[in-house]
Amino acid sequence: MHQYENERRTGDRRRRRVSLVLRERRSGFDRRMRPGAAGTAPTLTGVLLTVRDRPGILWIILVSVNALNLADFFLTLNVLALGGGEANPLLAQLFAADPLYAGLFKFAVVLLVTLAVWRCRRFRRALEAAFIMLGVFTVVFFYHICGLVLYG
Repeated sequence: MHQYENERRTGDRRRRRVSLVLRERRSGFDRRMRPGAAGTAPTLTGVLLTVRDRPGILWIILVSVNALNLADFFLTLNVLALGGGEANPLLAQLFAADPLYAGLFKFAVVLLVTLAVWRCRRFRRALEAAFIMLGVFTVVFFYHICGLVLYG
């Protein structure tokens, strides 16, 4: 019999009720995965890893989001001049008060969100938020363009 056999821990250590970990340190990506590794298919995770590892791509995405936001503002001004309305109730109130207030609010909010995404660019959720913002503003832009073609 081994001398330390009686001193071994019993039970499963993974089932502890108290954890001494104060904060999760993972950023949402499996560190073993690398974009472009042999045998990997282009998945969402692969795309996000590529964007995380190449900040220039994220910068282009965020500049595009702000440019589409600017286009949305000016196209909304055009719609309001033609007698249309704003779909967002908060911005509708700001446009009713003064279009300058609506523009400043709109630019400030989107700029702050894009700065937060840039600051948190190593986290998966921030990169996902960048793609969601790009998708939403692209859809809104094409909605405006379709409205101009059909009614303008």
